[in-house]
Amino acid sequence: MRFLTRPFLLALFCGLATMAAHAIELAKYPQVLTGPQGIEVVLAPSADSTQALVRVSGINHAIDQVVFLGTLEQRGAARAVYVTRLDGRDYGLLHRQASRYGGSTEHVLYLPGQRDGIALAFSDKKSKEFKLAALQASYAEQQKQGVQEKLARFDREKRRASVQADLGKADQEATAACGAAIQTTVDWTTIDDEKLQTLSIGSFCGVVASEMESLCRGTPDFKPLAATLGQIRCQFASRLKIRVDNQQVVFSTEKEAPNQSEFVRQFLRNQ
Repeated sequence: MRFLTRPFLLALFCGLATMAAHAIELAKYPQVLTGPQGIEVVLAPSADSTQALVRVSGINHAIDQVVFLGTLEQRGAARAVYVTRLDGRDYGLLHRQASRYGGSTEHVLYLPGQRDGIALAFSDKKSKEFKLAALQASYAEQQKQGVQEKLARFDREKRRASVQADLGKADQEATAACGAAIQTTVDWTTIDDEKLQTLSIGSFCGVVASEMESLCRGTPDFKPLAATLGQIRCQFASRLKIRVDNQQVVFSTEKEAPNQSEFVRQFLRNQ
């Protein structure tokens, strides 16, 4: 029996997904939605309203001008979300919800890496002038080039760099408060892709530096001790644990760990 390799299966899946996308029949009338600072979103629903082509433009982001195929998912009675694949996970790019004031529908755009949504307004003029054929052609060309496929894949190195940047900020703030160098390193062998995708690793591993900063600001007598505990190593394990090993703080955490901040704070106070 011949076993199929993972790359072959991925290529097969992408090929089938592309064929399915090309077969989608779009509704006759697309919607053009506009936001602040030149943001524009084109929403072209399928004839059966279960999917849509979605294009966001006017943003400084990798998804600018990319045409995505989104699947409409109902999230409660008043909200529906167009979900696509980004960075290895399902992502709700465009939200459609009942207006808080009643009588209309609101659309809110959620850009990757941004917490707050961007409210959009329907443009009647742009919607009437928009040509579906151009959107479909752009989608087909980008599919051929693998643009959506690349954005759909999880980029571990990119996520690691983002976490390191967050930890660097926490370390800088602790260093300034304590008057001594504070540096956090991560044992990446203990963090798999699932954790890196679903957890805020920067928050988990940055808690020691953050608590040191707080203690240095509120309790100046802690500063001499902080100078001896400037090296922090963070790892994920089966339970919450912290110890000092050769003047290095070794912090073990896990995704269900409660009250991490209080746990770390009490440990540092008792040193």
